[in-house]
Amino acid sequence: MTVQTLKLEGRLDTSAVARIETGFAAKAGAVSSQRGRVIIDLQDVTYLSSMGIRLLVSTLRQFRQREVTFVTPAPREGMVRELLQMASLTEHLNMVDSAAAAETAFGGNSEPAGPS
Repeated sequence: MTVQTLKLEGRLDTSAVARIETGFAAKAGAVSSQRGRVIIDLQDVTYLSSMGIRLLVSTLRQFRQREVTFVTPAPREGMVRELLQMASLTEHLNMVDSAAAAETAFGGNSEPAGPS
């Protein structure tokens, strides 16, 4: 089974989330339930506001309800990574150190879902 990659990048502030939320939710919603496998790529996120956290939490809820398996490569930006740790989200995001580790978790068959 193919692994989809949902990539988020740049500043996830109020205006950015408002701009991408519908498209991102549609891509997340298109993942087939129970057998779906996803990499939520946060490596290139440079800023994360409460709206960005809300986007992630709603995606996590959706995936958990539908039993979609996912992993998340950690953001390269240290402040974003620290914020996710302070919000106790790293464990819920199934965070791994890199994209390579995420692909290894799924056997290396990832397929990009396109820009968000």
